[in-house]
Amino acid sequence: MNIMIQKAIFSLIMLFFTGLACAQNSKIGVMVLAHGGSQEWNQMIVDATKKVSAQYPTDIAFGMALPRTMQASIDKLERMGVEKIVVVPLFISSHSFIIRQSEYLLGIREELADPPMVMDHTMEAPADPMPQSHGNGSHAMGHSSHQMSDHSMHDQKMTLERLRTNSEIIFTKPLDDHPIVAQIIYQRINELSKNPSNEMVILVGHGPNPEEDNKKWVADMESVSDQVRTMQKKSGKVSKMILAVTVRDDADPAIYNQAKENLRNLVIQGGKQGDVIVVPLFLSRGGAEQKIVTRLEGLTYLWSGNTLLPDPGISDFLVQSVAKALK
Repeated sequence: MNIMIQKAIFSLIMLFFTGLACAQNSKIGVMVLAHGGSQEWNQMIVDATKKVSAQYPTDIAFGMALPRTMQASIDKLERMGVEKIVVVPLFISSHSFIIRQSEYLLGIREELADPPMVMDHTMEAPADPMPQSHGNGSHAMGHSSHQMSDHSMHDQKMTLERLRTNSEIIFTKPLDDHPIVAQIIYQRINELSKNPSNEMVILVGHGPNPEEDNKKWVADMESVSDQVRTMQKKSGKVSKMILAVTVRDDADPAIYNQAKENLRNLVIQGGKQGDVIVVPLFLSRGGAEQKIVTRLEGLTYLWSGNTLLPDPGISDFLVQSVAKALK
């Protein structure tokens, strides 16, 4: 057999296995769950999904465990022949009703763990939606919301139905204390740091309403802080202190005001001993991270407002989450 024939046979074999791999991938879809916000906010999410959408049919369900958009994503993926859907919640924390309600809707959780909540938003789609050739799309959501009354929520507990799906569902973890989050926060600190040994860093997250959830949320933020300190030690530039707090925007006024005063006091006290760097641990710009500046009005601190996105690490997080789920 001459070399030309051998090469031709080899090429045919490679085409066969490449086609087989593509066929297998076409049976797997990815649904990304994300809060949704302004057009700029949503577009950052769309851009972050392009790497994973190059490998699998992908769709975004914007909203806070919103059945309407989640069902639309499932239906869209299944029309494309998907038989297995990897659901990646692109949220900061696992410790939230959003994650628990999503798990219930998808059949991962047997019972609702919290009173059901439907936060429905309406907004124009992003200006540059993902290419339809990859099965990508988005159900873009605004930031204004409607929350049902206690009575409606009680009634809804009996009527909130699970989503319809013929596919196997695999639900992955949110960002939590993933090493990629720590790496991005490390970079955000470096963008502002001038004299680390004289600087106190405060990581600020949104935080949930329930106290137990908040403790776990902060614990993950502290884990991120520990990872950042490890990176700093390797570089020889270590911040004097790294603290983690939440602002709890949606909590009762007493809890909200307590969180606000706690943050202000930390900045004031830190400023008496050196510089203070405030870093938002939020997913994307143009949302609730802007309220931190309002809370800290009149105080002196270093701030860029840069969030996790548009760092390309978030794209890697999505790819890694899907790969881990399929092992």
